[in-house]
Amino acid sequence: MPETSALGSRIRRYRPSIHLSHALPYLGCFPATLALMSLASVLVGDGAEVGTLLLVAVLYLVLTGLVCAVQWSAYLDLHEKGLVVGRSVLGRRRPMRYTEIDPTTLRVFSGIDAVRGGLRAPIWANWHFTGGADLAVTFLGPRRGRRLPPAPRPPAPGSGIVLFGSRDAALIAGQIRAGLERAGCPPHLARWSEQFGIEAVTGASFEAQEKIPGMSADWTRGSDLP
Repeated sequence: MPETSALGSRIRRYRPSIHLSHALPYLGCFPATLALMSLASVLVGDGAEVGTLLLVAVLYLVLTGLVCAVQWSAYLDLHEKGLVVGRSVLGRRRPMRYTEIDPTTLRVFSGIDAVRGGLRAPIWANWHFTGGADLAVTFLGPRRGRRLPPAPRPPAPGSGIVLFGSRDAALIAGQIRAGLERAGCPPHLARWSEQFGIEAVTGASFEAQEKIPGMSADWTRGSDLP
C-alpha cells in the first residue's frame, strides 16, 4: 500500500518554476563544451590527450545534467488530507498530514532565492525551488520522513521547513489553507496568515532565512498569534 494512501486522492501536482537566469547557463554548457572539444581536437591532435579531454567533458556534462534533473524534478502534490513534497530524481518523498502543519507559518514570499546567499550556493534537500526563483510558498511541517506514522507528528522547527518555489505560490497557499480547514483547523487560524500577503525576502542568506517562520531551529510562535 502506498505511504500516501492515508492522505486520500491527489488533487493536483505542482512543479517548480524554472527561471531563465538559472536554466540558460546550464543549457548553454552543452553546446559550449562540444565546441571546445572540437577546437581541442584540432589544436592538440594527440589521440590520447583528446580522449582524456573527451572523458572529462562527458563527465562534466553528465554531472551538469544530473544537477538539472534533480532540481527540476521537484514537485508538491496536494491531497485531500495532506500533501507530499519531493523530487522524482534522487529525492525523498515527504508526506505529511494537514494536521501536522503549523498554520501560522504558512507564507508566500518573493525573492526566495536570497536564502541561498549566492548563485553557486547549494539548494538543500528541503528547499524545493530552482536557482533564480522568485515566488515561493513556505510552511513548517513535521521532521522529514518517508512514511506517515500512525499518530500525527508535531511541527519541527528547522528540519521541518518546506520551501516550494512556484509562480502559483499564492494559489498553493490558498489550497493548503482550505486543506487545513478540511482537517479541522478553525477557519480563523487556518486563514490567519492571509493578512501578510506576499512578503519580500531580502538581505544576506542568514537574514533572509530569519524572515521565514519556522526556518530557524530555535523558532517559537510570537505572542500576537490568535
